Amino acid sequence: MRELRINPQVGLLEALEAGQLLDRRLTATTNNLANIDTPGYKRDGVTFHEVLMRKIGPRYHKAFKESYYYVDTQQGYLEPTQNPLNFSIVGEGFFKVQTPQGVAYTRAGNFTLDRDRRLVTPQGYPVLANGAPVVLDPGMAVEGLVTLENLKLRVSPEGILSIDGTEIARLDVVTFDDFTKLKKVGENLYISEGAQEVMAINYEIKQGFVEKSNVDPIREMVTLIEIQRAFESVQKSISGLDEATEKLIDTTRR
Repeated sequence: MRELRINPQVGLLEALEAGQLLDRRLTATTNNLANIDTPGYKRDGVTFHEVLMRKIGPRYHKAFKESYYYVDTQQGYLEPTQNPLNFSIVGEGFFKVQTPQGVAYTRAGNFTLDRDRRLVTPQGYPVLANGAPVVLDPGMAVEGLVTLENLKLRVSPEGILSIDGTEIARLDVVTFDDFTKLKKVGENLYISEGAQEVMAINYEIKQGFVEKSNVDPIREMVTLIEIQRAFESVQKSISGLDEATEKLIDTTRR
């Protein structure tokens, strides 16, 4: 008669994996909810696939679930601001900005001017056009008034910046060959971790608008409820497996 080998920990390992996946979903969902009002924010999602592990013991194999985050690039709502220094991208692409750590990318176009009259992000990072920071002439406003009607600065749908009809630069708007290799680094910025930068084509720049977050609060709240219920199921399964293990131990002792 062949020896029957039972590993009572297999079920617990499966429950542990399920709990880890739920924890990652919870992290992504709470982060999405926290950024509902963040301009240009793109929601995080979590996906997974099963991977075959090496042998555990002489014959046993096990598939485990490998998860990773992805960025939902769906377009956000365009909110009119009447601020001539606010730009939004309709379609594909990211603005390029210069940070102390190197070039980064953002969808948030709620720009402003610093003391040196450079176009910058709210954190003070220069926006790049033709590979260099954009410096705006102090006399670009009509009679010193900076409004959408009185600012001489104009941005074409292609991202060409002009003052009083004279072209000064073109905003660097780029996209990537693999969005899974983009990493969020805080301050509404992304960096590339191996993604190939490509000049964007299918886009339009709108002046006086800011793209809002693409997070749907109702969807995220429903996801939170689903996660809570799934956690409860995992806890029940762990308790049931623990009881079954105790019974198995008691049976083998007799």
